[in-house]
Parts: sequence; structure tokens; C-alpha cells
Amino acid sequence: MGSVTGTDSHTASGYVGAAIVGSSITLSFKDFVTAAEGDALEAYLTIRGNMAKRPIALGTLPATSGAFDLSVPEGTDISLFNTLIIRPVGSEATVAKASVP
Repeated sequence: MGSVTGTDSHTASGYVGAAIVGSSITLSFKDFVTAAEGDALEAYLTIRGNMAKRPIALGTLPATSGAFDLSVPEGTDISLFNTLIIRPVGSEATVAKASVP
């Protein structure tokens, strides 16, 4: 599992792991928590955290704490993407990131 860390002045923690069953890929968050509780947050799979290189939108996070899953779009070669980026919806500021195992 990869560790979630806050970026800049934001705090975040927890773990993210990838589960691959057939052609279905799910990212599972465990013990996730962030201080960005007032904002709706969205997640992206990226290549080394670079949002300019084909990021894959995973949608809005269902919670700002706890355990939950996000589905990866079918047909995504997850081996190309090694960093998860979390940011407020409509913002370019990153509040957290994690390595994708």
C-alpha cells in the first residue's frame, strides 16, 4: 500500500492500495483523513504526479475520512500511472498525493 501525504500546507494521511480482479481495477483507501473537509475532493491517477501527462480522472472522493474505494476506468494500464493526486473540485491546487503500488 502507498502512503497518502499532504502537500504544501495541507495535511492528509492514510493508505491506498490497488486491487486487480480480471479487467476491473479498484483503488482502496484505508485510514484516510484530510483537513480539507470543507471541500469536495477529486482524485486523479498520474504519471509521476504530472497533471500535464494524461491524468486519469477517478471522480469525486465519497468521503474525506475513513475507508472507501474508487474504480479505475476499464482499459486503463495502471502500470503506467504511479502517483495519485487529490485536489479540490475545480482547483489546480493539490492537497494530497500517494504512490500507487
